Amino acid sequence: MGDEELAQLKTLYDELWRDARTMVRDMNRSIKSVFLVGYFMFTVALLTFLSAHQIYMKILEGSTRWLDYFYLFSMSLGVVVMIVGGIWTLRSYNELKKRYARLSELEKTLED
Repeated sequence: MGDEELAQLKTLYDELWRDARTMVRDMNRSIKSVFLVGYFMFTVALLTFLSAHQIYMKILEGSTRWLDYFYLFSMSLGVVVMIVGGIWTLRSYNELKKRYARLSELEKTLED
């Protein structure tokens, strides 16, 4: 490594050192956002399920409109996608939270 590359690397590390606390706070906010997205996906899945149930009941009452069948299929698929996406998102949240727990704790102790 040449002197110029070392100087650039030192500049990068100096910048990271100055912004470390802000970066950890931003990271913690991003991790919380991942949790909220997962929670939101489950909420949307529940509401979509309830709407699909209403359409299913309409079909059982004798509706023969092809659009009702399409809606039922689409909403059922949406529920499955939202549940799988919610599980995946919440698993990602847990992994991120565990991975960066030490940094979060260090940032809290530095704040005091």
